[in-house]
Amino acid sequence: MPAARRRTEGFEDCPNDEKRLICRICSDAPVSRGVVSFLRTSKASHLRSEKHQKAVADVAAEASMLQIPDSLRFKPAKLSFIDSLHLAESSQARVPRSVQIDPFQDVVQFDDGFFTPDGSPMVFSAGVDPENSRHTNEVKIWEQINRVALLQDHSIFGEVGDGDPDSVDGAFSAALSRMGIQDESDEEDNNFDFAGECAEREEADWFPHGSRTMFMLDLLDNLPRLRLSDDHLKAIIWVMRECKTPGVPTFSALRKKQAVMTREVDVETRHHTSSLGNHFYMNHPSKLLALDWANPLVRPFIHIYPEVSGPVEEFWQAAKWTAEIDLDQLSPMWADWDDVSRRHKHFYIKELAQEANGSYVLPMRWVTVAGVVHADVHNVKFVRREAENAIFDIDTTTHRRIPAKLLQSNYLELDKSFAIKFTSYSPSYQMPNPLRQKARGRPMFRLRIMPWSDDVSGNVSKQYNAHTNMYVTNLNLPHKKLAQEYFVRFSSTSPHASSSEQFVALGDDFIPGVWHDAYDCQLEQEILFEVMPHVLPADNPQQSENSSHIGMAGNFGCRHDLVGGTTEQRERDEGYHALYSPGIPRDREGTIQTIRWQFWAACGGNKKDLDASYSQSGVKDKIAQFWIQKLMDIGRERRNTELTDPKTRDSRLNNPAVKGDAKASIRLEIIRRIQQELWDWVITQPPESYSLLDRTDPARLDLRPGVHYNILLNTQGVDPHRDTTTEILHTFLLGNDKYVWHDTTKQWDDKKENIFAARLAAASIAGLSIPVPRPRYLVQYKNSLIGKHFKMLQQLGIFYMHDLCTPLLFELWKATGELGALLWFPQIKNMEQYMADIKTLIANLLDIWGQIDPRRILVKGKLHILAHLVDEIPRFGPAILYATEIFECWNAVFRLCSVFSNHLAPSRDIAVTLADMERFKHVVSGGWWKNADGKLVQGGHRVRTFLTSNAELQRRLGWASEAAAETGTVKLHSVAKQAPGSWSSTMNGLSLLEPGMQDSTVWVRCKHVVAQSGDICKDGGWVFFKKTEDSDPSAGRIEKILTRNDKQTAAARNNSAVVVVKVFTIADIRDSRLNMPILVPSIDENERHCLVQPKEIMFQFNAQHDCVTCGCSTVSVPLLQERIVTERMELQIKHSEQEHFILNMHALHNAHLIREVLPRNLSAPIPYLSDRVATHSRLAAQLRETGPAKRAETRAKTQATRARNKQDKAAQILAQARRQEQERDHSGSEDERGENEFEDPIR
Repeated sequence: MPAARRRTEGFEDCPNDEKRLICRICSDAPVSRGVVSFLRTSKASHLRSEKHQKAVADVAAEASMLQIPDSLRFKPAKLSFIDSLHLAESSQARVPRSVQIDPFQDVVQFDDGFFTPDGSPMVFSAGVDPENSRHTNEVKIWEQINRVALLQDHSIFGEVGDGDPDSVDGAFSAALSRMGIQDESDEEDNNFDFAGECAEREEADWFPHGSRTMFMLDLLDNLPRLRLSDDHLKAIIWVMRECKTPGVPTFSALRKKQAVMTREVDVETRHHTSSLGNHFYMNHPSKLLALDWANPLVRPFIHIYPEVSGPVEEFWQAAKWTAEIDLDQLSPMWADWDDVSRRHKHFYIKELAQEANGSYVLPMRWVTVAGVVHADVHNVKFVRREAENAIFDIDTTTHRRIPAKLLQSNYLELDKSFAIKFTSYSPSYQMPNPLRQKARGRPMFRLRIMPWSDDVSGNVSKQYNAHTNMYVTNLNLPHKKLAQEYFVRFSSTSPHASSSEQFVALGDDFIPGVWHDAYDCQLEQEILFEVMPHVLPADNPQQSENSSHIGMAGNFGCRHDLVGGTTEQRERDEGYHALYSPGIPRDREGTIQTIRWQFWAACGGNKKDLDASYSQSGVKDKIAQFWIQKLMDIGRERRNTELTDPKTRDSRLNNPAVKGDAKASIRLEIIRRIQQELWDWVITQPPESYSLLDRTDPARLDLRPGVHYNILLNTQGVDPHRDTTTEILHTFLLGNDKYVWHDTTKQWDDKKENIFAARLAAASIAGLSIPVPRPRYLVQYKNSLIGKHFKMLQQLGIFYMHDLCTPLLFELWKATGELGALLWFPQIKNMEQYMADIKTLIANLLDIWGQIDPRRILVKGKLHILAHLVDEIPRFGPAILYATEIFECWNAVFRLCSVFSNHLAPSRDIAVTLADMERFKHVVSGGWWKNADGKLVQGGHRVRTFLTSNAELQRRLGWASEAAAETGTVKLHSVAKQAPGSWSSTMNGLSLLEPGMQDSTVWVRCKHVVAQSGDICKDGGWVFFKKTEDSDPSAGRIEKILTRNDKQTAAARNNSAVVVVKVFTIADIRDSRLNMPILVPSIDENERHCLVQPKEIMFQFNAQHDCVTCGCSTVSVPLLQERIVTERMELQIKHSEQEHFILNMHALHNAHLIREVLPRNLSAPIPYLSDRVATHSRLAAQLRETGPAKRAETRAKTQATRARNKQDKAAQILAQARRQEQERDHSGSEDERGENEFEDPIR
């Protein structure tokens, strides 16, 4: 049990309030106005207050007259120590300036205690005087402490006066509290202003929460992957109160405070009703993106203009952003934000401007070149002056790119000098730009986003709880940021509304001309921004829905193009060959026209024509299906009423005299009338949205996007056919890789599974950035693997598949690994060469599949989808930019919110919960917002610095800082592993000269070195390096990382470090079996090892031992279970001593750097087929032979299955009828026995 806290003498319990104390010093002071009381939790601040100090000084004056026994005067050692501080400061006569000494210089702090250099504890005590009250001595101590200037500069007490309780109260006050003088708690004094000052300081430091306790509770409630239920929070609050934690709010007070804060930060959750009648709630992207502008941790990374130079590694560097997007969909203006005097001078596109040299130009768009903003301009020629008019001519044939800072005068300035007119043959642009009026002096920018949607289970368990979710990310941020969970923005979820319905609500933010307010914390002013989508990644079924497409199971199963047809058509030479490359692209207008025709066909009730349209066009819109089904049902009833039922049909049809063509004409007339009436009805649905249309709006006469069909077909910024990009997680890993693995393992027995597991367990993962493989798990659950498993297998599988698969499958493994390495490139420097390689590798992969199974590409649409990467990568950049793994990971956060939702209004409850999380992230990041009074504010000092100074919170919020170790930095091993020794003993016989030639130097081992790429390279790792700064790159393996064992700074330790590398030679030919470079030790033994400066380590790569060439054996070893050696045996690979390695070209990590270093002849893809068309024709001929028989067999099986199911169903019905009959008979017997029981016994 902890010791009870000692009551400080000089304080008394307040008789009328157990929570308050009375200060006898202040109450008994000569100038006291009465009894002074305060809350128990406010003692610390009360002792530091000016009024208390004055009372202390007054009491001290009186106490100085008291006689103190000599035996007690100098007894407390620390009192004389503090007195010496007082004398050193106040009396120059006693201690000259030249010999002033800091008495705290050698003081050591440990566990809130202070110790002299000899280890003696320093006890802060005012001594004991039995003849006087203890507070007399406390008065002396406080009077002296207030004058100790040395305390302000000594590190053991922190910085005095900074308002940080962790600095003064955490160290100095902790020591004084053991004397009973000070309590380590906050103050709230109702009698003096110092209480209010303390409360105000705490409220300001922890604004908007008001206190540390409220902030911490809000933090606990908003950790994405550590969700707490209401009951959890109530339990935490209860425990805190039981521990007497000050200032603990009630649960309802916490919830009210959170609601107020979220409302102020303006993360609004809005209700929506879809045209199908489904209700859901949404956190709109415009509100979430406004937080990015006001967030000082995010705003510096927002890239506003397209980048037209350098490698392609971001969306804004790829062709769609730099070349395709309409000029009016890019950011319209620029200003010289670096020059305060020119910030107000805004230059807009399509406005006349003047350069500093006096020439006139017309900026058409803003771009960045090597990080510097430029303007793409047309030259403008001054023609003549007519009275007050200046006539200009725009030369649209000239295109120049100039640094934007060369622009001197904007249109508004020029317009003041003269009236600007243009020649009749100049293009007509409205000047000034109409956006100026809307901006009213505010900067205007455009952001592009990536919306993602998918069906997700709301349960953590295996029981499926269907929800359709929508998340967004800000594509103006770099990919390194978007790969962090912090930057994934939840928008909406619904167990009822489909993604097509939710996209309608999302589209409210995409309406052209709708600009959103935000505060730009970097420019320190309000701005306007517009939002539009850029790309639509998702899994393939969801992308088909986004494209109003029938899905990959249809005859025309590609959402991008018109490749396909019936099975017979695809088995023809031209149809089969077309599947191996992109076909004629679909267009939005064609899809919309097809949907219109389907509506018209539904109004006419022709289901056969509808089904044919779906099959022959591949167009099947999810929203349209709702209305089409309604039209079919209503039309069926109308036609039955007006055409079929003799009682209600048109009277002319009941006339026996009307026959033949006349009767058919009447029927056709009625069908056409019903069809037109149904069309007129459907375009007015739903009435709520139709009534909002202006009477002159042409939309009143046609189907409306978002109401009757997919809104994405009419959304600016995206074309759902072209912009539903190939997603490598679902299409490559869970498509091709899964097919390869299944075809390989389906024939394995236990022996082969054990061999593969043993081989994979011996793999080296250095340089792969993957976790240690679990081979036994992979073979045991080989049919249930997920993306991370296939990503690992495509990098390592090829090395261990020899004699475990057919030669063709082995070739397929090679093609898979080679293509996969290129698809995960994070950066593309030479787009032309890269795309040529991608095209070759995709062709190789598909051609090998054709050799293995010609029918596979007909039934597995993902294989054809891969061909579209050839068009998508130049438009959008590297494929990893639009991979959806980060969204799939973020689903875990959603599931936890779903589990803890109220399950009554899950869409609203989850959206509100995640809006709270966004608010917390914004506030704790130091973001700005407008309070209730419209004033811009941000969190208090303690709140806004909590995230940046707390690695634990950064990890839990999914934030990774930009801080990275400097190139060449080394980290020491733990002391037990440093192995200090001389150079000769450290080298173990290697003839390498010691750097600096200092024989007495002691060297120690280091744990790792940081390469130029940022890789953490350890002993045994494979690296490319340079022997000298100007030499060519070499390959080698790190054997040791050493540094001098001197007491030196980190920088000096890095400078003295050396890396011992074993040099390997890369052969000039590839391995014939694996098609990869060969690594062998350097032939010259004198050059086999070398010393490398840490800064010359370029990057890490992966290499595998060539077990086939070296003849590595398989041995049996005891199996480990629970780290215990068992009697069971398992196989293990024993590597031979031969040092023959293969450079892993299937590795994803640093794949782009490896291919930059290697000569082209070792990395260029080799086409698998020389004549693809002829091979495809041969395969198509095979399909035409086997196809009919296979289809006949399939039909026979289907018919047999249907017949069997029919028989089973009939048998079930018969059995059920028999059971019911038996139950009736049994019930009748019971009733009969019951009647007999009550029969009169006499009768």
